[in-house]
Amino acid sequence: MRVMLFEENNFKKNALTLFFITLFFCFIGSHLRIPEEFSLFWPVNALVAGLIVRNPFLHTTSSYLVCFSAMIFNDTVFSGWALPAFTVNFANILFILVAVSMLIKHLQRPSAHSQVFNAMRIFPACFLGAAACATWGAWAQDIDFNARFIVAWSDWFSEQFSTSLMLLPVMLARPLRTVSPRTLMHPGKLLPLAAVILSLTVGALIGGAGSLTFPVPALIWCAIVLPIPLTSLVILITGITEIALVSHGVMNIQGDDALLPISHLTSARLGVATVALSPLLVAVSMDAIRQLNHRLALRANFDFLTQLLSRSGLYESLRNEPFSLQREAGVIMLDVDYFKAINDNFGHDAGDCVLEEIARRIQRVVGNRGMVCRFGGEEFVMVMFDCNHSQLYQLAETVRQAMVKEKFWIQGNTVTVTASLGLARGSAQNEREWPSVINRLVSAADKNLYLSKRNGRNQTSPAMEPRSMMNDVA
Repeated sequence: MRVMLFEENNFKKNALTLFFITLFFCFIGSHLRIPEEFSLFWPVNALVAGLIVRNPFLHTTSSYLVCFSAMIFNDTVFSGWALPAFTVNFANILFILVAVSMLIKHLQRPSAHSQVFNAMRIFPACFLGAAACATWGAWAQDIDFNARFIVAWSDWFSEQFSTSLMLLPVMLARPLRTVSPRTLMHPGKLLPLAAVILSLTVGALIGGAGSLTFPVPALIWCAIVLPIPLTSLVILITGITEIALVSHGVMNIQGDDALLPISHLTSARLGVATVALSPLLVAVSMDAIRQLNHRLALRANFDFLTQLLSRSGLYESLRNEPFSLQREAGVIMLDVDYFKAINDNFGHDAGDCVLEEIARRIQRVVGNRGMVCRFGGEEFVMVMFDCNHSQLYQLAETVRQAMVKEKFWIQGNTVTVTASLGLARGSAQNEREWPSVINRLVSAADKNLYLSKRNGRNQTSPAMEPRSMMNDVA
């Protein structure tokens, strides 16, 4: 059962939920302040920003006041702060406000062609939000503008920037429940995950500033083969792992402090943020390409007007049908009688409406018993498997009668539309796949369709099963 955390018109529920979420992650962040005076990982700002972007109705002054009160409550009760809690936590609200303001109008229901652009917006949103947060946070500590201010500012900035750049993609990606568990079962999906673990291990053993970049090739590999939600989660876990390894001295990246008086942990955070960006862009690029390919495949495999399979879609679907020399297939080919007269008398728009209605009636009759395809123009093809001739003929007659029983409504006029049908049935001969078999049967059905036309239309041929059709094509 899916639990809705927020409801658009339920202020009390939204306020309570937002308060306790903010309080919980403030508590978690407070207990992660192990390496230095600032938190190793401060998740609340990015999480709240992501929640507001995903639920735009939370982008109100009251929501920010609720978050602010939860932060003050946490610092007052669990950290022993009082007045400093008001000034310092305003820095957190600044980050949330800046990031949300930059993202909320651009990341709602992104299309495939805009995903790369939207992903690139996360970087400046995190950068400017972290800069605003760091400036206020360093000033709130009553530090003059000197070397100590630069150190404090860099600590604030690097922590906010790296945390948000790793967390926001996870928050803004599709939910992880949309990823099938079978996604990870294939060795091709497990190998990039194993490569990330191996690269982290090698980086910790070798050390040096370059060790932070060791996971980049593996992360890009993940971005290529895994869906965005999973890739974003892997990037997040990798970033947290690298920061933890650096802070505990397992991964040594200490450099020269002569140029800028910043700590190695600050440097690590900035490095991790940079590492996180490139695979994220690759991930959204690959996802956009996958969506584009999927749409192109749908456009090629389905008829735009009738929403039935196209000719190419039919043959593509046949490749997925289990093939056996013992199985038999049946083909029904339908052609609308005097369709040109409909176009000439009522116009092509009316003709399109007739084709749409014909497609609906055919699909209603056939259901899941076979494949239905708009073969071209006013021709439709139905394919059935493991059926005898009487079943094939009965289905064809039911389709034909569905056309005749109810007249078509065309521009205020009721018009009788009929169709001629041809049947063919058989098994594989020299073929080794269904597309070749069906292609041969379609040719045979087309010949029988011609017989229906020649004999007066509005009928199915052959009407009974001749002996020659017992083991071969009609």
